[in-house]
Amino acid sequence: MGRVVRGEEPVTWIAQPAGTAPSPEEPPSERSLHSVLEFIADAVAQQTPFRRVVVSSYAEPLTSAVVSTLVLAYAARGLAPEDEAVLRCFIEDGRTVTAARFPPDRRIGCSYYIPAGTQIEGVSPQVRSRRRFIVPEGWHQDDLLLTPIESEGRILGAISVDDPRDGARPTPHALRVLGELARMAGAALDQTAEEQHLSEQPSLFRLLAEHCMAGFLVTDGERLTYVNGRVADLFGYSREELLALQPWWQLIHPDERAAVLRQEADIQRAGMRARGVRKDSSTVWLLVRSYPLEYQHRQAHLMDLFDISEQVRTEGLLREKAMHDPLTGLLNRHYFDETIYTELKRSQRYKRSFTLLLTDLRGFKRVNDHLGHARGDEVLHAIARLVRRTIRESDWVVRYGGDEFLIVLPETAAPVDAVVQRLRTAVELWNREHLPEIPVGLDMGWATWNPDQPSTIRELMEAADAQMYADKRRQGMRA
Repeated sequence: MGRVVRGEEPVTWIAQPAGTAPSPEEPPSERSLHSVLEFIADAVAQQTPFRRVVVSSYAEPLTSAVVSTLVLAYAARGLAPEDEAVLRCFIEDGRTVTAARFPPDRRIGCSYYIPAGTQIEGVSPQVRSRRRFIVPEGWHQDDLLLTPIESEGRILGAISVDDPRDGARPTPHALRVLGELARMAGAALDQTAEEQHLSEQPSLFRLLAEHCMAGFLVTDGERLTYVNGRVADLFGYSREELLALQPWWQLIHPDERAAVLRQEADIQRAGMRARGVRKDSSTVWLLVRSYPLEYQHRQAHLMDLFDISEQVRTEGLLREKAMHDPLTGLLNRHYFDETIYTELKRSQRYKRSFTLLLTDLRGFKRVNDHLGHARGDEVLHAIARLVRRTIRESDWVVRYGGDEFLIVLPETAAPVDAVVQRLRTAVELWNREHLPEIPVGLDMGWATWNPDQPSTIRELMEAADAQMYADKRRQGMRA
C-alpha cells in the first residue's frame, strides 16, 4: 500500500508495506525523506525549463552488484491525477526499476536522454506527456530525460523531467543545473539514511541552502536566525547586517508586508509576489513562499525567495502591448471593452456622470489617396498625440477604429462644448502648419451617462455615433 502527502499543488508519495495502516505521524526518517524529495522537486521546477518533474528515491541503491530495486518514495510537480495514479500503481504492485534505464550510450553530461522510439528496458513507468510538440528537432512527447541521484558510485534515486516550456531539447545549461541538483539530492539522501530530521541537521540544511539559486532565510519572531548568500545578494546587505536587522520584515515593501506576514502564518505553499526593499532603497520583485521548520531546537519559518524581477518586467511589457494600439500609442478597443464597465459601475456607485466622445478624422482618406499610407500613418500618429495632449490626464483616448478615436471623460456632464471646441481648434492649427495642402478636421458626437436617466453602454455608443454622423454632414455642407 502507499500513502499520499498532498499540498495544494505538489504531491509526495511514500511507500508502505502491504497491509500496513498509515500512522498518524510519519517516522522521523520518512519526514526527512519527504522534505528532501519535495525540496529537490521544487528546485528542479523553478530552476529548469521543465514543467513536469518526478524525483524518486530507491529502496536499495543500484550498484554493480544490485541491478534492480523498488521505488521507496517520490515527489512530483506538474502531473495530472491520472499520471500520479500510474506511478502509485507501479510502486504498489512491487514492480522494480533496473540499472538498464541508464544506458551508457545515452549519457549526456550527468543525465541520460532517451529520444522517442528508443527501445530501452527498465524505464517503466513512463507517463506520456499530454502536450504535443510540433518542432521536428525539438522535444517529443515520448522523450525521456533521466538524471541519476548518485553518491559514491551508488544510484540512490532519479530525477525525471518532461514538458519543457520552450519545447526544446535539453540545453547544456539545463543539464548542468540538473546535475548540480542531483548531487545535492545525493548528499541529502545519504544523510536521511541516518534517520535524522532534515531541520535538525544544520550541515545538511546549509548544504541545500547554500547551493540553491533561491534566497533562503529562517525567521524566528522579529529576527532572522539564518540567511544564505543569495539573500545577501538580493538585498545588498552583508549577512551580519541581515542577522542584526529587526524587525526582519522591513525587507518587504510596506504595500505587501501584511500579506507576507499572513502567508508566514498560513503556510501558503503556492507563494505570493512581493517587492523586496534593498539596502539602497531600490526594490526587487520576489516570489515568496513559507514553510514551518524546527531550527536550532525552536519552531521557526523557512522562507524561500526567488528573484522574478525580469518576469514581472516582461509581463508588464506584454500587458502594455496588449492594451495599446501599436501605431498611435493610444489605448486600444480591447482595453475599452474590458474597462468601460468598471467605469460604469464606479459612476453608478458614486452617482457621477461620464461622457463618451466619438471622433472621426475628416479628410483622412484623401491623405492616404494622395500622399500614401506611410504619410497617412504619420498624420494619424500626430493627431493622436495632439488629442491626448489637449484633454485631461484622467481622460482616456482610445483608437476605436481606423481613423476613429473614442474619448472617455470621467465625471464630466453635458455639455462638453468646451472640450469639443478645444479639440477642433487644436487640429485646425496643426493642419495649417503641417498639412496645408489637404484639409483635415474632427467630426464629433457625444453622449453622457446620467445617474438620473441611466443608459447602457450600447445606448451611449449609438447616440454618440448618430451625433457624430450628423456633425459629419454639417461639416461636409460647410466645406
